[in-house]
Amino acid sequence: MHAGQPRPKVFFKAAAYRALVEPLGLSTPYAQAADLGVDGGNFGRICRGQPVSAEFIARVRLRYPRVPYEQLFREEMS
Repeated sequence: MHAGQPRPKVFFKAAAYRALVEPLGLSTPYAQAADLGVDGGNFGRICRGQPVSAEFIARVRLRYPRVPYEQLFREEMS
């Protein structure tokens, strides 16, 4: 892979996650970050479009194992 070439990345579908957890009473970003066991600042960056780590994906999948991966994550070259 050459420098400057797009690389595959995974992004969080924050709106879909909010729709999933707000009915559970997790209405603030801080509550949502705590629900996943992640830092609030990092969660904010992820919600604004920063690519996610394998650890973040695993945290979401372990917390919500019945929610399809495609509902909360998308891949793209960027």
